[in-house]
Amino acid sequence: MTPSSELLSSHDLDEIAHLAYSAPDPEALVTRLVDAVDGGHILNKRDFGYALTLAAEIVEREEDDPERALALAERAIDVYRTHGEPDGYSRAMRARLLHRLGRVDDAMAGLEELRPLLTVDPAAIYVTEVLEEVGYDDLAERWLTDAVRELLDRSTDRPYAAEESQQQTAAMVYGLVQQRHRLRGEMELPHDDLDNLADRLRAASSRALDQLDDGPHGIVFWPRPEFNALLLRWPALAETYGTGWDDHRARAERDLVALAEEGVTDLGLVAGSADGLATFARDADLDPTDLTTVDEYADSLLAEADPIPWPPGRNEPCWCGSGSKYKKCCLPRSRS
Repeated sequence: MTPSSELLSSHDLDEIAHLAYSAPDPEALVTRLVDAVDGGHILNKRDFGYALTLAAEIVEREEDDPERALALAERAIDVYRTHGEPDGYSRAMRARLLHRLGRVDDAMAGLEELRPLLTVDPAAIYVTEVLEEVGYDDLAERWLTDAVRELLDRSTDRPYAAEESQQQTAAMVYGLVQQRHRLRGEMELPHDDLDNLADRLRAASSRALDQLDDGPHGIVFWPRPEFNALLLRWPALAETYGTGWDDHRARAERDLVALAEEGVTDLGLVAGSADGLATFARDADLDPTDLTTVDEYADSLLAEADPIPWPPGRNEPCWCGSGSKYKKCCLPRSRS
């Protein structure tokens, strides 16, 4: 990690996010983040809000200080607005913190303001996730239901909308209806028409993937021992897969998020091995450091193995094999 006098990059912030879950001194990380913002020591001004949001998360989770976390979240929101950046995630965090502090009316008012994002922002599932976290499963289910039905009505009313708009609507419907389906299952509610839709969409996407010439949608990742062996043999591949294990996982998580935002469904990961790449390259008489070779090796893995489904549930083991819960491991890496 860079010294405090140097500029923090997005990668540095991702690294801090990961270290926070096992750091012996979380407060030092918080101080580092806040000082970087106050001193202007962040490479991209768009990351100022991210740094403060990350500091708020660390304070809430590791130090259990909701008052201080709330103050940091408020600062993050102000910074996001100053730079014209989306502030929905930080506002949802603020609502959760307000609820923890007993300011229930303020918390619910804040979430109500964010509710329209469910039908315009594919990433806005954090709104209903906060409702679940503070114990409002019934309300979360209702908001998800209303959002899905609004999107379905919109697609019916605008059959000739631009293709990009149709794809975004389809992606939002898929994500929301699957979250709703999962929540209703946890609530032990009977299947309804939207649950049936969730089942049909998942089945249809699986069938579509089976018919694709290029195999399932997924990416190759290198488990830690294989990643180390990969760079030991072919250091040039660090440019593609990252200079360290944390960098590699952050890149993989961001790539998957980007694919999901494009409307790609049934995503997954398949584990590569240094020996496997070497054998593949040797048998095909190819250069293992050539990106085309690596891509072909990845395609061969995806064609032969069942990918690890992505994303896992927030409380399920992370896809990277660390043993930690997804929400405490690779999920935060997508917020860069």
